[in-house]
Amino acid sequence: MLPFIKLKTVLNLPAPEFKDNLIFYGDQKSIGFFKIDPIIESQLLQIIPDEYRHYFSASIMQITTAYIRPHTDSDRKVGINFYVKTEKAITKFFNKIATTSEVEKVPGQTNGFVYQESELSSAGSFVAMQGDIWVLDVSKIHSVVNPTNSERIAYTLSSNSLSYTDTVKLLS
Repeated sequence: MLPFIKLKTVLNLPAPEFKDNLIFYGDQKSIGFFKIDPIIESQLLQIIPDEYRHYFSASIMQITTAYIRPHTDSDRKVGINFYVKTEKAITKFFNKIATTSEVEKVPGQTNGFVYQESELSSAGSFVAMQGDIWVLDVSKIHSVVNPTNSERIAYTLSSNSLSYTDTVKLLS
C-alpha cells in the first residue's frame, strides 16, 4: 500500500484566515500550524464518520520554503491535507535502506526525525493541486520540493491515535 491516497471528495472551502499560531518547525520556522475557525473545522470533519471525529484535530498548515528535508512528523500518524495553495510542489515518500540513520531532531519535534535523502529509497510521490484532498502516512519518511519557492497552504486533519491504514479504511 502506498503511504498516500487521493480522495475523490470535493469540498468548497474558503480561503484560510490565519489565527493564533500553534507551533512552528524547521529552519527559520518554515512550517507553521495555526488554529482554525470552528466552522471550517466542522466542514473538514464531515468527511470523517461521526464516531471517529474525536480522534482528529484540525489546523492550517503553511510552508514557506522550497525544500523540506526527509522527515517523519511529530505527534501525528496520519494527516489529511485539504490543499488550498500548492504551487505544484512534489511530496515524496521514502523507505529506509540498510545504512539509513536518523540525522537529527528539529527544534520543536517530539518523536519525529530528519534523514539524509541520499540514504533513502523512493516509496512514491505525488503533486497535489488546489482543491485536492490527500491522506498521508506521516509516520513514514517524506519530504516536499516546491519548484516555485512560494508559500504552500493546506487545511489539515491530524490524528496520533489512528493509523494511516485505519484512516483509509474508515474513509472508504
